[in-house]
Amino acid sequence: MTDRRVRRRARRSRRHELLGLLTTVGLACWLSACGGDELATGTPDLRFSDVQSSVPVAGASQLVLTIDNVGDGGDRLVGARTEVALGVEAHRTEIEPSGRAVMRLLDEVELPAGSSTEFRPGGLHLMLIVPDSTVAVGGTFRLTLDFERTAPVTLDVEVVELLDLLDRIDDAPGG
Repeated sequence: MTDRRVRRRARRSRRHELLGLLTTVGLACWLSACGGDELATGTPDLRFSDVQSSVPVAGASQLVLTIDNVGDGGDRLVGARTEVALGVEAHRTEIEPSGRAVMRLLDEVELPAGSSTEFRPGGLHLMLIVPDSTVAVGGTFRLTLDFERTAPVTLDVEVVELLDLLDRIDDAPGG
């Protein structure tokens, strides 16, 4: 065999090795992206506590709610809506190194399988943005929660004084 043929075969061999390596790496990346997500397997089974809202303070109302995912698959809360406010937002209150509390707006909230997710003032919470005058003590309104995997769920919300809402949190297990 001539040197030219040997070099040509070596180049082909290196190309095949490189193609095999790229295929293996691509397959590994695809599998890790698809197989590692809890949402890709199992079925979420969401249970909801009673929901309460505070009367509006400074143009917003806090919502108290617990979502238990008793299923074997995760889900995500991806939105919430009501007719009694301009919007509903999910936030997480965090303490900065300076000691200042800040609210971070969240696009979604993870609901892992077998977990309980609490929405409470001072931590993970839902807020009514600019609630209307019907959000008054003793009143009720409807709140719809939208999920990535579970069909939308509409809940009745009771409106209470802010101090009563805080008492409920203090009385709750782990509160």
